Amino acid sequence: MILLFGPYRWHVLALAVMVTGSAALSLFPLRLLGTMADKVIDGDLGSLDLLFGIYVAMVVSGALLGVLQGYVNQIVGQGVMLRLRSRLHDHLQRLPMRFYTRTRTGEILSRVTSDVNGIQRTLTDTFTDFMTNASILTIAFVLMFTLSWQLALIALVVVPLWSYPTMRMGLLQRRLLQRWHVESANMAAHLEETLSVSGSMLVKSFGRQPYERDRFEETNANLRSLSLRRMMAARWFNMGSSLFSTLIPGIVYWYGGRAVVDGDISIGTLVAFALLTQRVFGPFASIARINVTMLSSLALFERIFEYLDEDVEIEERADAVALKPARGSIAFEGVDFAYDAGARWAVSDLSFRAEPGQMTALVGPSGAGKTTITYLLQRFYDPQGGVVRLDGHDLRELTLDSVSTAVGAVMQDAYLFHDTLAENIRYGRLAASDAEVAEVAETAGLSSFIAQLPEGIQTVVGERGYRLSGGEKQRVAIARAILKDARVLVLDEATASLDSKLEREIREATRRLARGRTTLVIAHRLSTVLAADQILVLDGGQIVERGRHAELLARRGLYASLYEEQFAEEAGGLMDPAAGGS
Repeated sequence: MILLFGPYRWHVLALAVMVTGSAALSLFPLRLLGTMADKVIDGDLGSLDLLFGIYVAMVVSGALLGVLQGYVNQIVGQGVMLRLRSRLHDHLQRLPMRFYTRTRTGEILSRVTSDVNGIQRTLTDTFTDFMTNASILTIAFVLMFTLSWQLALIALVVVPLWSYPTMRMGLLQRRLLQRWHVESANMAAHLEETLSVSGSMLVKSFGRQPYERDRFEETNANLRSLSLRRMMAARWFNMGSSLFSTLIPGIVYWYGGRAVVDGDISIGTLVAFALLTQRVFGPFASIARINVTMLSSLALFERIFEYLDEDVEIEERADAVALKPARGSIAFEGVDFAYDAGARWAVSDLSFRAEPGQMTALVGPSGAGKTTITYLLQRFYDPQGGVVRLDGHDLRELTLDSVSTAVGAVMQDAYLFHDTLAENIRYGRLAASDAEVAEVAETAGLSSFIAQLPEGIQTVVGERGYRLSGGEKQRVAIARAILKDARVLVLDEATASLDSKLEREIREATRRLARGRTTLVIAHRLSTVLAADQILVLDGGQIVERGRHAELLARRGLYASLYEEQFAEEAGGLMDPAAGGS
């Protein structure tokens, strides 16, 4: 956290000077009031006028300095928060996919928004308040000792009596705040899951509105209970602070009045001391509350830094090579990978090559490791054993940008942003012109669809593209990949949502796109498998068969079995009985 203040160290130093000056300018006028009281008793109106002028000058100067102090405080606080948000956002983007598979989106959003905002309030308000009140206490006690060391000692002895309950209250508030933010994150996650388009459709489809209402009410009730406990604890603490700070001036006037009667101090000294006492126990009560706030805010810091302390598994080496341009040669050499420590291998001792211009089809039962291969190729994960190579380079030796530029993907779940069709396609290459975007949209078979839209290609697709059909979303995703123009193309069930006519159109578009490129296809469509230069049949994370379509059918192995089960009806008369068909 200290590193975040680095660029503002001079601002912080200036702020400390202004805080001290502002505290002094708020206290010395109180001392002048005591002196003015003595001048009134003495009848010295000339000195009274001079002291009044000095008093006004100090008060006005203190007020102006307070405005400047607030401005500098906001520069520091908002600057630190900007750096913290940026650091958190950048770190979250670098975290491995396994972090996102185990963490709810609502939980992440809660920490990035509400938790960070809570820290912002602590930094912009609490920190400066603490410095201000600490300065007031220090200067006030110095002035009090110059007035009456006996009274000052009494005040100084009383102060520590409030320290213990303050610390206890701070720890209690911290525990309650931790639990409150956990429940708040649970609520955010629940709302994000059930009020999104997909979640809302699922809830309505199964008629689970009462169930989800009960889940929400349980979290809502927990938040109410924790909020009440926090509020009542704060009220009891504030009552004690108020009672304490109200009684002390009375004690000062009672004890000091006797000293005035005995002639030990003047009435002006008593007045000044009483005013200073009120100024001491006001800041002291504030520091007590700030202590509670700071201890409570530690819960927020812990939650934020829990994410910042997450390991970034996919790191770019200092000597990483920028691959420009890529040819598209792929090699998996003895690759072992498991998603979690101690879990079964998702792929084991996996080896194959794919040369530029070749299409490689990955087939096999669910869980065989097909999608895992595409994740490793895009370096979403690093293998625990073996090497994944691109143009002969270990992916870990390449810059992350090189890998991202070289590999384009159309995943099974076509994710679209809540933006226009044009911007969703342009995400493939941000610098693309409108003409290039329109061209790839036509290539992907979107022209007739776009022509029917009132706003054309500038139509907003809605959250996750839910204003589009499954096939339309896939076409947008394909257009985005075409625009990226990567040397390696990954198609994960890319045509699964398309009808036969549109599939033929997209197949022709992707065939043109794949020319001269390495294409890795996960598909169950017969047409895709027939077009492949090599077919890798996976089972249990290992390649059990490899070859072309006719060769694999002739072997009567797993591929032939999958073909007969999944493709026979689609293939119809295309299946050659002599090749092993039924």
